[in-house]
Amino acid sequence: MRIKAKLVVDARGMMCPYPIMLLSLNLKSISPGEVIEVRATDPAFERDVVSWANSTGHEILGVNKEGDEIVAYVKRVK
Repeated sequence: MRIKAKLVVDARGMMCPYPIMLLSLNLKSISPGEVIEVRATDPAFERDVVSWANSTGHEILGVNKEGDEIVAYVKRVK
């Protein structure tokens, strides 16, 4: 199943905490129920995005590795 994102955030080349900061800022521009895709190369991003979602209440729909990129799909819950 392909996840359709309303918005794609390019955080490639950025290190912690910037990928999460970009996700958080851009999530405000979509409506609850919509999905944001974040592409990052920071190896810590996979762990960080799951932790961030657990603490904020948003839903991780998937985290995939594509070469040296980590691609996360986050559904805005509230």
